Amino acid sequence: MAELIGNCLALVLVAAGLLYLLWAAGVTFPFASEQALARSLIGRRGITRVPSRAAFVYLAVLLIAAALAAFLLGDYSEAVPQSKPFLAPVGLLLALVFLGRGVAGVLPAFERAAPEQPYLSLNRRIYSPLCFAAGLGFLFLTLALPNWSARLSQMLG
Repeated sequence: MAELIGNCLALVLVAAGLLYLLWAAGVTFPFASEQALARSLIGRRGITRVPSRAAFVYLAVLLIAAALAAFLLGDYSEAVPQSKPFLAPVGLLLALVFLGRGVAGVLPAFERAAPEQPYLSLNRRIYSPLCFAAGLGFLFLTLALPNWSARLSQMLG
């Protein structure tokens, strides 16, 4: 089961990372223009342009790194044995990050900070639930590790 969840989570995160790389290159797919892309991804009031392309590259790298972590957590750590001691802390960190984004994204303060449409509706229907599901996936993968609590306590000293 962990292998399936790890692979599915890695696939979704790689797809998101590749989209961010496309956007960094100036492609607006699947949106009609840069303004539509900015209004759909950023959501700040009155936004007309995307932030720096470097920010998109940075997010793409983070998403692809998270995909690698999901892949390793999903029972492929035997291929990279030196990663084993770091899997539990990295998995818990990623679970907290994604769960936090998923929960924070539906809070009224978050929605007041990014009220632009269609971002607001996309965040409610897709972005926040997807982040929350990814967080649950990382939490499951971490708890499915053999001896995960011993590895975590060993890392924390």
